[in-house]
Amino acid sequence: MKMEPVPNPPDNVRHDVRMDGVFFRRAFVQGPFAKALDPGNYSYCVAVRAGRLRLETDFPAPFAAELGPGDAIAVSGLVSHVFRSPEAPSPLVAGHFETRAMGEAGPPADVDLVIGVAPSESLALGSLLVGPIVVSAREHRDLSRRLWKAIEMLEDEYADASQIDRNLVVRRLAEIMMVNISRRLFADRRGPRGASAAPASRHVILAIDAFLRAPERAWTLAELARVAGMSRTRFVEEFKRVTGQSPGRIVSRMRLTAVAHRLARERLSIEAAADEAGYSSSAAFVRAFQRAFGETPARWRRRQVVPPGGPRRVRAAAALTEEVSVR
Repeated sequence: MKMEPVPNPPDNVRHDVRMDGVFFRRAFVQGPFAKALDPGNYSYCVAVRAGRLRLETDFPAPFAAELGPGDAIAVSGLVSHVFRSPEAPSPLVAGHFETRAMGEAGPPADVDLVIGVAPSESLALGSLLVGPIVVSAREHRDLSRRLWKAIEMLEDEYADASQIDRNLVVRRLAEIMMVNISRRLFADRRGPRGASAAPASRHVILAIDAFLRAPERAWTLAELARVAGMSRTRFVEEFKRVTGQSPGRIVSRMRLTAVAHRLARERLSIEAAADEAGYSSSAAFVRAFQRAFGETPARWRRRQVVPPGGPRRVRAAAALTEEVSVR
């Protein structure tokens, strides 16, 4: 009998992002506490084994998430943040997590965490632009179950130091975790009658990747459509179907996010920020910024607190603010 190959569905996951250098640690924290992850070009995944805590961040807009057992959150090391225990007072100064090896037992603690660290500038920048991603054990059961299965396998790998290919397995399991966290972005998008929305086509993802790889280029809508192998009309329709917004609006948001990141860390004038974000006047820039973040650039900058020893390569985010023309 001749076996016909079963056609695979379109593969829409980005396979070009490797989790080289990724590692995992445990943290046992006694309350009350306020802790922060080390700042820099890191992409973090924090999974809660036991206890409750709250993540707070102001970038690119005020955001807070209550986390409990089974929950996980992805966050960028390029953004100022704090993890607080429920009883911790707001003025409490944030320290740093003291971590242990994955197989090392910890003392009795209010909160037990597994912390994944990916030292990748591209992943850190991507996490910065997307913002924190929460995988809730209650609301996203399938994704949470897959994450914890991967974590259990990670613990098995870390428990057996004799495996010569342990780092390879850890990296592969981290990539599986990243894929499931990325799927969270589409978990709430539903089609008619509750059906899952169709995933983004590989063609659209190729165009988005092209922009992120060369943000300094003066991209036009026609060029992005050409990278996607589509007509301009079809590209815009497909892009809006996937993201809910037009390509120009998404690029504008990326510009504003990157400029906001620079405003918090550099002596950048509003005029220079407007020019880097591609606006013809400071007034137009201020209006766009206020629509995106709910307040003026000056007021937003006054609220920001740069963590001690802040990100060393923040200009990576600034690259997205170069002139990008999508009309």
